[in-house]
Amino acid sequence: MKINAIDVFGRIKEYEAILTYHSDEYNKNYVVYTDNEYDTNDELIIYISSYNITSPETIVKNIDDKQEYNKIKTEINKILLTIKNESEKLDN
Repeated sequence: MKINAIDVFGRIKEYEAILTYHSDEYNKNYVVYTDNEYDTNDELIIYISSYNITSPETIVKNIDDKQEYNKIKTEINKILLTIKNESEKLDN
């Protein structure tokens, strides 16, 4: 799935969605996405933003609240780790 987000230069850019997540606590939907670029440690750069699932617009919104962002990041990291572990089990 492709999504649009505003990059660091203020331009709308197309990204690849990795997964979506709904938080009952914040009653919001989130998307984890990438532009398939890697950092200096050769790790895939990923972003987390909120989005309105009912909006015809596919532009995501930044998570401004640090506590909310950290909580969602922790939850998503748990999901990604579970996916990785399950994938490794299948490979063995």
